[in-house]
Amino acid sequence: MFKWIMKERLKVFLQQIKKLGGNSRPLVFEPPASYDNIYEIEQTLNYRIPADFKNILLTESSHLEFKWFLPQNFGLPQQLRGIFCGELHWGTNFILQFNEDKDNWIKQVFTNSNDDYDKVWHNKFVFQEVGNGDYLSIDLTPASYGKIIYLSHDDGEGHGYVMANTFTDLLNKWTQLGCIGAEDWQWLPFCENKTSGINPNCENANVWLNAIGLT
Repeated sequence: MFKWIMKERLKVFLQQIKKLGGNSRPLVFEPPASYDNIYEIEQTLNYRIPADFKNILLTESSHLEFKWFLPQNFGLPQQLRGIFCGELHWGTNFILQFNEDKDNWIKQVFTNSNDDYDKVWHNKFVFQEVGNGDYLSIDLTPASYGKIIYLSHDDGEGHGYVMANTFTDLLNKWTQLGCIGAEDWQWLPFCENKTSGINPNCENANVWLNAIGLT
């Protein structure tokens, strides 16, 4: 049921973006992963993939790609002017590379686990690259295990923000808005504060959905 709802939401957004004159890429929604595939990845990582994300890989899809772009000069209210696209992607074939890249950032730049900025990068599992050097990650720290954390490499305002409490929570809430982003400045208007997560029912969410004709 969850898979059907999520897939239908994504399809609706792609159809609406096309109707508005924007561009989109074909929705990729591959079958679930095998337990053997997950086991091999975990052996290479040397730790277990976060349970909630692993469950999605095993029961929903091993590989998802979703992306759209608004038409150029599309009129949006001032508080939402930074929005130009939406994106969600993950895949068993991405995991090792994404996390190797994240580890290289830590080794070369964010080395100090006692520094307030650097430590956000530590003890994270990356599932999506933003494309500008930033990442979407799952917290592996025991006190906040499972939370979705934004990692910025260049002092982005969203660095360390909680996007959702779990991966399933992210899918439920973010897909309602068409997965705006993934750059932090695009989804930040839908967060009340650093720990609240994306709220698909906030005032800006209503303004956004009305602006693109989905209310």
